[in-house]
Amino acid sequence: MANNITGVGASTHDADAFVPELWAKGIQNYISKKFVLAGLVNDISSLIAGSGDKINIPAVTENTATTTTISSFGAGTSAISYSAPNDATRSLTVDQMTYYARIYPDITEIQANPDLLKIHAEAMGYAMGKKIETYVASLYKTYSANCSELSLTTDNTLVEADLAGLIQGMYDAGADPADGYVMAVHPYVVNKLLQVDAFTSADYVTDQAIWKNGLLGSVMGMPVYVSNEFGTGTPATTENTVLGVIFRPSNVFLAYSQKPKMVSQYSVDFLGHKVASHTYYGGVVGVLKDVFQITNP
Repeated sequence: MANNITGVGASTHDADAFVPELWAKGIQNYISKKFVLAGLVNDISSLIAGSGDKINIPAVTENTATTTTISSFGAGTSAISYSAPNDATRSLTVDQMTYYARIYPDITEIQANPDLLKIHAEAMGYAMGKKIETYVASLYKTYSANCSELSLTTDNTLVEADLAGLIQGMYDAGADPADGYVMAVHPYVVNKLLQVDAFTSADYVTDQAIWKNGLLGSVMGMPVYVSNEFGTGTPATTENTVLGVIFRPSNVFLAYSQKPKMVSQYSVDFLGHKVASHTYYGGVVGVLKDVFQITNP
């Protein structure tokens, strides 16, 4: 093991040899690639820099146009009428902090070996990414009467008729499934979905990218993802248990006031480098009614 020299000055072997950029980049890359739901959001971190820790996002109400005749507008006619809807706002507050810290006997040895550095950076990225993934999922997986609800006919059972019902429910609400929506579901729902011929049979579908980066084919133009953030095993049969959601990533906002940052300090007490990574973030759903929760009846 290399010596841990803590002398102050220009020594190339002291604690200042720690290179945070190497670690932070590896952690952020792993979070971005490994986790599904955290990548399906609208990252508006750039708006945080000059706006403190809160961003107000307008939830624009549906507008109604006015129909009239061309002859109604001529010289001397009254001015047109303007609408002044009371648009609501949704506030995104950066109030979440996730960190991971541990002690390494020799930080310089790890940094000198790209393979070792990758292993340790990914381990830290995985630990932090799981927390961020769970937080993002909580924004729309928790049952809310303010969201649109698409109920199954039978608890935990998704059959072809239910699949058609989901699509009809979206159209009834004025949502086009192919208009940027994605579907994320419980692993148990995937079990049932894979038994629906209309979803898996080559007679009905083409270009199904099964298990490619978490993507499980598509339904009416909607990419389908599976996430155990909705639970594992057999879901509870309680009414309104959320088994999955259909949403537009552009409607789910996430902002980091600080993306994963690395700090290090040599500890005489522990004879090793104390290394910590931390990040601050927050999120919000823009229009709740544009989130379709798939639930038990």
